[in-house]
Amino acid sequence: MKLLFTVIAFLVTLFIVAALAVVCVMLLAGPHSGIMPPALEPVVLALGWLAVLGLPAFVAYRVWRKLGRRRTS
Repeated sequence: MKLLFTVIAFLVTLFIVAALAVVCVMLLAGPHSGIMPPALEPVVLALGWLAVLGLPAFVAYRVWRKLGRRRTS
């Protein structure tokens, strides 16, 4: 059960973060595509991937730890 809830938490968080990232990219890349300096593009890309992969992993870790502390009676 612990693994199932952890995977569900990861997938739900991944879906939400990925959807928000797509919306943000569409809003920023459309009318504001030339504003960001080219030197910052790799940094923004790395931060975006870190958010899309790191946030769901963090939530899954927290769920895993939280479910590990529960005692069965």
